[in-house]
Amino acid sequence: MTFYAEMAQVADEILREFGAAGTVTYKTRSGEYDPDLGDYPEVEVTQACTAAVFPVDQKLVDGTTVLATDEQAYLSAVGLSIPEPTHILTLGGVAFTVIRAKNLAPAGTSVLVELIVRR
Repeated sequence: MTFYAEMAQVADEILREFGAAGTVTYKTRSGEYDPDLGDYPEVEVTQACTAAVFPVDQKLVDGTTVLATDEQAYLSAVGLSIPEPTHILTLGGVAFTVIRAKNLAPAGTSVLVELIVRR
């Protein structure tokens, strides 16, 4: 196991201890083109995650993309497809829309995912 893979495991353990279980949900197109719909059918994909949510760091607030009422979420990267804007993070029964996602991946190994989310 590489150093960064070990760090991803450590981050996962910390988030499991101090964070909470949640889900990331998004819609994607799949299947074959449906001429009746005039499009490809959409399916909802849900994946489990472990996360912790904090108030947004005020230095990130620009008043346009990131608002003072937004929050930061840190997710374990272990076994996670990196969320994208418009995906939904649900944690403790609260749904957050992903505004911005940042994959912290030194040397190409995902260690932690940082999200800016909005209720």
